[in-house]
Order: sequence, then structure tokens, then C-alpha cells
Amino acid sequence: METPDRALARQTSLLYQMARKLIEHDDFSILPQVPQAEQETFTDGGIRPLVLVRRKWNTAQVVRLLPADRIGTGQIEQMLVQEALYLREAKRQNGVRKMYSLTFFIFTHWRSDDNLNAIARTGAYAGMGKTTGAVAVGVDLARGVTGPAPWGPAGEDIGLTGLAELVKSYAAEEEGTAADEPEQTWRSQDELLEELLVLSQAKREEVAETLKPNQKTPAVTAIIAFTILVWLVGMQYPDTVLGLFLLIPEAVRMGEWWRLLSSVFLHYELTHIMFNMVTLYFFGRIAERIFGMPRFFVIYVLAGIAGSLLSVAFSPHNSLGASGAVFGLFGALLAFGQFNRKAFAMTIGTSVYALLAINLIFGFIMPNVNNFAHIGGLIGGFLTAMALGVPNTPNTKRWLFALLYTAYAALAFWIGQETPFR
Repeated sequence: METPDRALARQTSLLYQMARKLIEHDDFSILPQVPQAEQETFTDGGIRPLVLVRRKWNTAQVVRLLPADRIGTGQIEQMLVQEALYLREAKRQNGVRKMYSLTFFIFTHWRSDDNLNAIARTGAYAGMGKTTGAVAVGVDLARGVTGPAPWGPAGEDIGLTGLAELVKSYAAEEEGTAADEPEQTWRSQDELLEELLVLSQAKREEVAETLKPNQKTPAVTAIIAFTILVWLVGMQYPDTVLGLFLLIPEAVRMGEWWRLLSSVFLHYELTHIMFNMVTLYFFGRIAERIFGMPRFFVIYVLAGIAGSLLSVAFSPHNSLGASGAVFGLFGALLAFGQFNRKAFAMTIGTSVYALLAINLIFGFIMPNVNNFAHIGGLIGGFLTAMALGVPNTPNTKRWLFALLYTAYAALAFWIGQETPFR
């Protein structure tokens, strides 16, 4: 028969192994805990509960790992109700729209299947709303059994099957399991926690490194400098500069195709160039760090041309400005989300979608905004980035997106030649 000390040791080991699995495979981060020497009371038998959190898009998920031998079903219900109420305030404090909690109640003693099912129902009863909710899973460590998987967004994209397999390996009747390793089982909680904190930090740095935050961005600097120079020259010689390089649909149809690109570097007034260059500075640097200087330059140029082509095809008005190329950078960042969904969702995804939506809405509301150039640049930037790919990332459909860009450009050019605005 297993001694109480041995059961508690296995329970401690399981908690930290579950936390490690959530960090390594599901990209959770563990929240720092009060050191054991300074904490007066623990949830159960001196074992520290663990809390992990993950943020994707505008949603935060919290996982709590609680030793629960001294917690009754009635207390569980009360704890989950309080947790659901707390989440309503916590989501505002953390700047997210949705926040959900999943609590594993881990028992060293035998629990019936009916009892584990009751814990799951208690979580559902505690309230799962559209933007907040708290659910629970019971764990019988004696049998190595995990209760029913939670429903709804609280358990979304969490490797629950892997956690259930881990619990099974810690069953009291199992022999030769990880829990039987003295080095793992009997290590201090502070030492185990420190390992998890280091692992969490390493995983966060791994995700952040995909954006290469320390890499220089010479292409962005050069484009901004050149655009400002062209604007200053244009202020002195407006008739010459605009006459030669402005996007004039009729002139493009007459064979002056350089205007498709040259107009990208022209701007009317200070607020116009400032808005585009500030956006280019912040999002262009991110894009250049992700794709590298050569790819970034190609994306910027081809996105600008794509925006001009759509403008000539559907707008009778003369046009100028870098906004089509800048929208192409949004398209490139969306393409990055296809190559690395995890990093995109955990870093820039929400900002990219929000600012893209704001700019599109702004374009439709405000007068004298060339939305055709914006949309064309967005399409061109996405297709070009998908064709070029991210360095050191497999890209098996490169040819397909290159073909799509070519088809898009050819179709827009043909429509521009046949446009009724002549």
C-alpha cells in the first residue's frame, strides 16, 4: 500500500510534469509563485498550486493545477463560481475580450467516475458565457484516470489527450513510471518551479525571436529617406515632378508604365507623407525583419505596382502615395501568419487585423482616398509574400502564388486598358 508521503510526492511530480507539458507543447507560461519558504499555507498538504496562462489573439486561457484531497464537491462549485466572477474583471485588466479558466482538481485518493463526472458538471454549472467562463476536470491519481474533457473554449487547442496519458502513467498501481524516479519525485518545489520559469521564458523568447527584434532594417530606412527626398524635391518643382511621375490613368494607357511605381514615392502634403511613413516605419520594420531585406524590397515594390494597377483599372482619378505599398506590408504580415500561425497569433496578429480594419474603414469613410490602391496593394503584398516565403521556412506552393500574382496583374492591366473611364 502506498504511503501518504509517497502519494504526495507523486502528486507534486504530476503537477509539475503537467505544467511542463503545457509549456512545451501548448505555449503556456507559468505565473511566478510565492517561494515556499515565504508562503504560510498551501492548498493541500504543503503542495503549491500552479497557474499557467496563454494569450492568443484577443483571448486569454488560464489553467490551474490544484491538489484537491481536502476540497469537497461543494467547495469546487464555489471556487468555480468565484473564478468566473474574477475573470470578468481580469479580462479588462489584461486587455483581452475573452478569458477562460480550466482547473484540474488532482486527488491522490480513489474517486469514482460518478464523482469525476460531477466535477465536470459543476464546472459547466458555474457558468460558461460568451466572453468568460470557468470549467473543471477531476483527476484520480490513484487510478490514473482523468474526468471528462471540458467543453467550449476553455479547453480549446490544449493537448488534453497528452495530459490524460501523463496522468495514466502516474497511477498508483503502475510500476516503473516517471513518478518512481527519486530525482524527479523528491526535488524541492522551488527547484522545480525555477525550471518551469526558465522554460517559460525560453519559449517566450523563441516565439519573439521569429520577429527578429534586434535585426536592423536598412530597406525601411532607405525607402523612408528616398520618399522624403522626393517629397522635398516635389515641393520645389511640383509641376515637373507631378507631370512626370504622378499616376495618371490615361498616361499609363499610353505606355507610361513607370508611373505605376513612381507614384508610390509621391505625396501631396505633410500629413499625407507623415501618416504613410509612420505606418511604414512601425510595420515595415516588422516585415523586413521577418522576410529579410531583399524579400521586403520586392514585396514593397510589387505591392505598390499591384495597387496602382487596380487604381488604373477602376478609378478615373489621378493618384499618388505610398499607401498601396504600405497596405502590401499588411498583406505580407498576413502571409507570415500562414507560415507561422502560432507566432502570428501570439505576437502581432491582433494588432495587424485591428489596424488593417481601421484603415480600410477610414478609407471608405474619408473622401479622396484611393481604396482601389489600398485593396490592390493588400492583395499584391499577400501574394508576393506567399510566393517569396519566409527565410528558412518550407514553401511548397511558391509557384502557385507567383502565378496568382501574375494573373492578378495581367487581369488588372487588361481591365485598365479597357476601362470605360477613358
